Amino acid sequence: MITNTLAMELKSFETDFIFFQNKKSDLRKDFLNKFVAIKRGEIIASGNSIEEVNKILESKNIDPAKTVIEFVPEEEGIMVL
Repeated sequence: MITNTLAMELKSFETDFIFFQNKKSDLRKDFLNKFVAIKRGEIIASGNSIEEVNKILESKNIDPAKTVIEFVPEEEGIMVL
C-alpha cells in the first residue's frame, strides 16, 4: 500500500536525519566542510557540493530526493530570524 510505503520512507528519512544530528561532531573528523549523503545510518557518499553528491548517488541508482544530504560545518551556528 502506498501509505505504508510512504510512512516507511519518512521514518527512514527521520532516522537518518537524527543519525546526522547525533554524529555531526564525529563526522567533522572525516567530512569537515563537505556534503554527506546518509542512508540506513551510513555515509554512502560525500563531496564538495550537493551536485557532486547527487551525481554519486545517481551513479549508484539511489534517488537523491529520498536520501538525507547534509553539510558538515566547522561549528554550530546560531540563526537569528
